[in-house]
Amino acid sequence: MKFFRTIIAVLLLPLLVVCIYNFIKTILTFAGTTNLSMVPFWLGIIIYFIFQAVFFKPMRTYVFGHELTHALAGLLSGARIKKFKVSKNSGSVSLTKDNIFITLSPYFIPIYSLLIIIIYLFLAWFIDVKPFYSYYLFLSGIAIAFHFALNFYAISIGQSDMKVYGRFFSLVIVCLINVVMVSIVLVLIFPKNISIISLFSNILEDTVSIYKYLFFDIWH
Repeated sequence: MKFFRTIIAVLLLPLLVVCIYNFIKTILTFAGTTNLSMVPFWLGIIIYFIFQAVFFKPMRTYVFGHELTHALAGLLSGARIKKFKVSKNSGSVSLTKDNIFITLSPYFIPIYSLLIIIIYLFLAWFIDVKPFYSYYLFLSGIAIAFHFALNFYAISIGQSDMKVYGRFFSLVIVCLINVVMVSIVLVLIFPKNISIISLFSNILEDTVSIYKYLFFDIWH
């Protein structure tokens, strides 16, 4: 199975390149249209990266979110939670079943970003949340930076989750789904500024072109 997963990962590499390219292009276009109201979001991202670089990594918060994501992915997959444990530098969740979604979910689901969005939208049903919009963007920026910075750190020091289905295969899958998930998060935060339809349309068009070139045109 490891051999076949490696082959699949290699075949997915052109798609990964296309996804990352279009994602970066979309982010740069979005950044170029930033107005004053969006500044708290970018400020949150910058401040978090500086905080982690200068002070410390909030590992307990990361571990809790990591294990919580495993648990929620397990519940969505029909598993039952037998044990949930979190400490400063480690944690564990015991579930009645496992699959690739459960195993890799913490690395591509920005759990704190989603929680912030859910809380903000929930409150919007009952109160006027406009006065809190800047704080919402600031916290969203922190959560996005947190997701990328600490997952990168966790993967770089070695994670047993990444070995279950093979490190190379897992990295490709994690990177691919991250593009999708973070794009969805950004669209939820900035629905008027980012078009997920446009992003995925460009990805589809470029993907068809690159695979057509690699598997047909190049041989003729």
